Amino acid sequence: MPAVQTTYSMTHAKWVEGMIPNSEPCVVVSRLAEDVEGIGFGKVCVQGTADNQVVDSEATVKFVGIAVLDPTKDGDKYSQYDTVAVIKKGPVVVTASVAVAVGDPVYYVPASGVLTNVATSNTLIAGAQWDTSTSGAALAVLRLG
Repeated sequence: MPAVQTTYSMTHAKWVEGMIPNSEPCVVVSRLAEDVEGIGFGKVCVQGTADNQVVDSEATVKFVGIAVLDPTKDGDKYSQYDTVAVIKKGPVVVTASVAVAVGDPVYYVPASGVLTNVATSNTLIAGAQWDTSTSGAALAVLRLG
């Protein structure tokens, strides 16, 4: 049988998209993934067809929260009909698409869910701010509520 892994890093990644970075109190709710393509960890969740459903970002649909990492899942997303852990309040690791600074407001591109601090043609996530800075597109902590 061939070796599955032959190289090892001396350190693990600091963060992984969708992880909750510390143990402070937060609010995480359960919703069902409605979309066929599923919802990626650390991605924007908006209201689905039913009250208990969410879909990935779509234009003109109400923001619900961010999909939290589930290390028991294969791959990097929730599949259709999975129960999605959605953070509504507290810190979560996401990918910032541009350089962001601590305290900047958080916006997302409605058609794609890309997270940014740029207001033009994007949707503000009320009460959210960037909790860490980046010098370009990179993982950062977003604080909801």
